[in-house]
Amino acid sequence: MAENLNLNYTLSKECLPVSGESQLLYTLIEIGAGQIGAATKGMPFNLALLLDRSGSMDGRKIENLREAVKNVVDSLSEKDRISIVIFDDEVEVLLSNQPPSDKTGIKNKIDDIIPRGGTQISDGLKKALEEIKKGASKDMVSRILLLTDGETWDDEKRCEELSAEAKKAGISITAVGLGDEWNENLLISIGEKSGGDSYWIERPEDIMARFTSEVAGLRGVVATNLNVVYKLSKGVEPLRIYRVKPMISDLGKSVVGSGNISVSLGEVDGSVGQSLLVETILPSKDAGRFRVGQIEISYDVPSKGIRQEKIKADVVLNFSADHALTAKVNAKVMNVVERVNAFKLQTRALTEARLGNTIAATKKLQVAATRLLELGEVELAKTAKMEAENLAKGGSLTSAGTKKLQYETRRLTRKLLDEIEVGK
Repeated sequence: MAENLNLNYTLSKECLPVSGESQLLYTLIEIGAGQIGAATKGMPFNLALLLDRSGSMDGRKIENLREAVKNVVDSLSEKDRISIVIFDDEVEVLLSNQPPSDKTGIKNKIDDIIPRGGTQISDGLKKALEEIKKGASKDMVSRILLLTDGETWDDEKRCEELSAEAKKAGISITAVGLGDEWNENLLISIGEKSGGDSYWIERPEDIMARFTSEVAGLRGVVATNLNVVYKLSKGVEPLRIYRVKPMISDLGKSVVGSGNISVSLGEVDGSVGQSLLVETILPSKDAGRFRVGQIEISYDVPSKGIRQEKIKADVVLNFSADHALTAKVNAKVMNVVERVNAFKLQTRALTEARLGNTIAATKKLQVAATRLLELGEVELAKTAKMEAENLAKGGSLTSAGTKKLQYETRRLTRKLLDEIEVGK
């Protein structure tokens, strides 16, 4: 029977040399729509819009936001649910969780959003969680779409706690920053800790496209509650695991246990899929076939009433003394590795800068610029070089440059994997 999702893996090398030493191996795990693909209608969704209405949102920002939200309302089906929470340094439930039965009335409420006050995200996030939980169901995709243009007031830790709470409840958060006066580290963390994502939009006119894309992504969800377990054979040591599609994210050591890796990935957009890069150390072995481990994925397909369907794949390779075989490297996997390394390098550089280690940050940004240029990312390389020059001259990193590096390097692997898929 054909599975509803596809599971494929690719190794950095299919044949390792008999060397008497431990060796590094990368496994690229790719999960995409199988039988469930185009033939399956999108699931209804439960969407909470969490919108910054602080004073800095006045003018073109609030005007474009109102129009984007009204466009979202127009796109809703009768099976969807929506709630709208607006915040400054106070919180207001503009629309309690409900089906979009009175779209005209909802849009009239949206026109009444007036900018005022400061920015306190955590209170708004708490209220949005309360609202979205009212309509949550295993048969729907639940997501909070947050948009802000400013720094929150000393409540970053609470925001991260609420994001983790959302993930436990099966609710992802898409955190969108507008302009360049907000904390990108916080919004990225909100996205990652909830199993969601984060985006940077530079102009108010871009709000419409971002919100439209978000709704399209919700409509494209074909499976939920995706979990991946990589059970490793004795002697295989897990090091790190990164999500590399839809974006690069270091999933941390908490998902790496003794002899296995276990990670919860949430929803699967049929047009995008999910991909992981796993870094392991293999023990020395004699010539012959070796089982690295077994990958098992489990997921739900609510539109078909399927719960916890499972797919397994054994990961195997060979050890050999034949140099002609052991010299072969998988270009696709190593290209992914190179982009993850570029992401890690700029991340470390920006961290050094935040800690005040200017010399270390400058050197790392210079190396990052060279790496990015080698990868053909000319504009990103220019940005890294300019930021390095700013630091070398005694200045500081620019807000826009930092955001460009953070957000665009996170998309490097998706760009590569999409290009490979198109070229097949």
